[in-house]
Parts: sequence; structure tokens; C-alpha cells
Amino acid sequence: MKISMIGAGGWGTALTHVLSKKHDSLFLYCRNEKKAEKLRKTRINEEYLPGVILSDTINISSDLENVVKDADCVILCTPSKAVESTVTQIEKYLKKDAITVCASKGLADNKGTRLSQVIAKKLSKVTNKIVALSGPNHAEEVGEDKPCATVAASCDEDAVRFVQDIFMSPMFRVYRSDDICGVEYAGALKNIIALACGVQGGLGLGDNCRAALMTRGLTEITRFGISFNAKMSTFLGLAGMGDLIATCTSIHSRNYRAGRALSEGKTAKEIIESTSMVVEGIRTAKLVNEIAERKGIDMPITKEICHLLEGKHSPQESLEVLMTRTKKSETEGYLFDKEEFFIKP
Repeated sequence: MKISMIGAGGWGTALTHVLSKKHDSLFLYCRNEKKAEKLRKTRINEEYLPGVILSDTINISSDLENVVKDADCVILCTPSKAVESTVTQIEKYLKKDAITVCASKGLADNKGTRLSQVIAKKLSKVTNKIVALSGPNHAEEVGEDKPCATVAASCDEDAVRFVQDIFMSPMFRVYRSDDICGVEYAGALKNIIALACGVQGGLGLGDNCRAALMTRGLTEITRFGISFNAKMSTFLGLAGMGDLIATCTSIHSRNYRAGRALSEGKTAKEIIESTSMVVEGIRTAKLVNEIAERKGIDMPITKEICHLLEGKHSPQESLEVLMTRTKKSETEGYLFDKEEFFIKP
């Protein structure tokens, strides 16, 4: 069985490391030949995942055709904005009915299009076996073989079970879900709340404030997901609350670090230019805010993050806006009357 990873960033490298413990026919695509050659020689991705030694059994290549051709499973692990162009490139090499996994987190556009929808449309003549992989998984800890859990989601039960099987290990536990919509929205939108928690941390506002931001943040990203027919229960699981906790509290979180930079007065442009890694929350916040305003979805934290990114408010002004909003019930807008929310005996 041939498994191919497209993307040699931190997350792609970490997932390849996980798979190498179970599979010998494993390929890692690196679009830069100079970097691919260095990885082949050193077996260490110094730029994105230093300290993790890749197995000699991993085939590292900058030849996309060689990596994708005859693969039973192809895993996309690129920045969200590169997913469409990447899928367009691999379509001509992809084997019929190959299982295609999206391990990237983000949205495709300001209409709320999910990455799996882009993939499905581009590959409609080749495969409909599309799976999303998402959860509270920092690449640094996954690469160090620290225990974690994640979610594989798809409308195709055979495909999602396949992905669960190829990844499952004593250190990497995989759960199944049929709510690919909720899993993808949760994974994308939690980055916005991580930016907010980074600002909170940078200002030294304390644990009480962070707890409030995370809790109310979970409420608004759930509200957004439900408006696109996602299941509320998904946001209470690993892809939602789990990923939110990890991203809003960890030094490994690039979105949290970006939020701290915002609190120091740095602009979005300065933050983006200061790192080789993609800060997905910056792009996602702008897309989600446009959608929320158009659809009338109440997302006050997201709106204030956009005001910060656009330089319209200072952190202190955004804090005042959030703290002095109109009084309301805590459960207002929770949609507790939805039958699917309740756990039946």
C-alpha cells in the first residue's frame, strides 16, 4: 500500500513520522528540490520540525508525479490557500478511487467553502473518497511521540475507517465522525479564538479572562458551524473544544503567538512577514467576519479580532467593546432545543 504526503511543513512532517511507524511504502512531497535533497541527507526538517529524525524508509521527493502516481492514499498538508492549486496539480496523477485526506485547516473563500468541498469538486472525475483529519495536535508534540487524539471525518464510511486504520497507533488515537462539515469548521475557526487568547495573554489579563474568551469563543464558532448545518456535538469534541484548548493555551500555537504580537502593537503585515510559517487565523478571521456580517451571525470576538488586524481598534478598545456589550442570557443563541445536542441514554 502506497501512502503519499503532500506538504513538508511541520504538520506534514509530523504526520509522515507517525505513518512511518506502520508503513514502508511512504512518500513525502517537498516542492523545493534543494530542501528535499537536504531532508534526504539529514532526515531532519530543521526549519519546521527540528529534533525529529525521519525514518530511512520514507521516500522524500520534489517530483509530484512520482509521489502521487499509484498512491492508495494521498494526504494534503499544505496551507489552506494552496489546497486548490495543489489538487489541480495532482488530479492528473491520482489513481482512480484513491482516498484523499485533507489535513489542512482553513476556509477556501468568503462564502464559507470548506477545503474538502474544493477537493471533491476538483477530483470529481477521479474519486469521491474525501476525508478530513483534524484535532488538538501540535506538530512538535506529535513528532516527539507524545500521546494525542484526533478525528477523521467523512461521508464515506469505508474511507474514514481506512484513514483511522492507517494512522491508529498507541501514541496517535483516531476517532471517526460523519460530520465532516463540523470538523472542518471547528478546525478552521478555533484559530480566530487563539488569536484573541494571544492578545489576552500578551496584555496579562489573567486566567479568568482567558477562560471567558475560550468559552464564549466556542459558543460563537459553534453558532457559525450550525448555520452551515454542522452538528453541535462536533464542537464539544476533539475537533472543537479539544483543538480550541490546545491552540489557545500552548506555546506551540503560532496563532496564539501572533495574538501576543498583536497585543504588542505589531500589524498583521509585520506578523505575517516575521515568520516562515502560515498563521491561518489571520486569513480565516477576515473570511469568517465577512460571512458572519452577510448572514447575520453574531460573532463579537471575531469582529474585534478583525478590528485589531485592520488597525481600527487598540487591544484595550476591543476589550472594552466585548466587556460592555448588551446584557444577555448565557444560553441565548445556544440552540439547546436542537434534539441532536442531547446525549440520549
